[in-house]
Amino acid sequence: MARIPKKLRLTVDVLPLMDIQWTGIPIFTRRVVQSVLLRPELQVEFCCDLVRVDAADIETAIRVNSGAMLRENFERKASTGGSLVDAGQPIFYPSAKKFHGVSAREAVTVHDISPLVMPENHESANVEFHLDQLDRALISSDAVFCVSKATEEALHATFPSAKCKTRLLYQYADWPSEFEEIERNLDPPRFGPYVVVVGTLEPRKNLQLIFQSLAEPAIRDSDVKFVVIGRKGWKVDEFLAELPSESRERVIFTGFVTEFAKYRLLRHCEFLVFPSIYEGFGIPALEAMSLGKPVLASMTTSFPEVIGEAGIYFDPLSPSEFSHGFEEMTNPSRYLELSKNAVLQASTFNSARLSDTIYQWLKDRI
Repeated sequence: MARIPKKLRLTVDVLPLMDIQWTGIPIFTRRVVQSVLLRPELQVEFCCDLVRVDAADIETAIRVNSGAMLRENFERKASTGGSLVDAGQPIFYPSAKKFHGVSAREAVTVHDISPLVMPENHESANVEFHLDQLDRALISSDAVFCVSKATEEALHATFPSAKCKTRLLYQYADWPSEFEEIERNLDPPRFGPYVVVVGTLEPRKNLQLIFQSLAEPAIRDSDVKFVVIGRKGWKVDEFLAELPSESRERVIFTGFVTEFAKYRLLRHCEFLVFPSIYEGFGIPALEAMSLGKPVLASMTTSFPEVIGEAGIYFDPLSPSEFSHGFEEMTNPSRYLELSKNAVLQASTFNSARLSDTIYQWLKDRI
């Protein structure tokens, strides 16, 4: 009789899933959870603050795409004395670590280190906190997962001692299966032709480039609107006040949007604009590409690595270069080529690729 291979045990810290509204790190965590649960070689458990979390509660949270009920259930059970994680079992942290040296094997995920490589865009207290926390996490982890080569290289430059621990952990884009069916019965957004813009929260997102480019002939003479997903960020109102009224009317801020609303906006847009000066990975680019939308992106950090041949690139400090890229993107034959490349490029980032990396880490010390 063939011997059944022993499953490798893994605990995933799901603290990010306790957020009520899932964006960024919580969505990444959800994708990690789903990918490792698909591995038959793994026996997966979950924790938050080192207290076990029921798998059934995780599944419910994923189904409703929110951590509201998950947090409520966890706090109720933890208050009556929840069981602690097994210290002999490897712990994977999808983001920052609150605890260090609890398990014999720990892995942390580094998404970006912008507070350290671009400290001028962050408060000094945030830079010091990030430096201290990251240093402790690197020391106490036997694996450090970086979400892109760009992030890995930046980490090596700042913490050379981490070189022997880093591994690439590429994330992926996915959408709930029901989104397409629901969206099919709805009218498209009533913006007219529009592009989606990512980047409002901080200076490194470089939204001011869009404002400066509205006066460029190729953009000024088009009827395309710029729909910015997210709230108004740093100095946005100052930039808007300096624009002519007809230019201000071409920039639309959505505020926070649900995953379904984001899906709809990306599905019906012409293309995605990503003007950031620095990104650790840039998941919105991958999400747009998965829907066949090419990306007009800054030639910086992780963008060429993630977007590949599905994008047109520009100097993030040059409105004229951005305008030239915008004009090239609106060429029908070029757009068709890029759209095909987008779907192919997005498909190279998938659940199996992510879980393979985590599985290999677990196998390495058997």
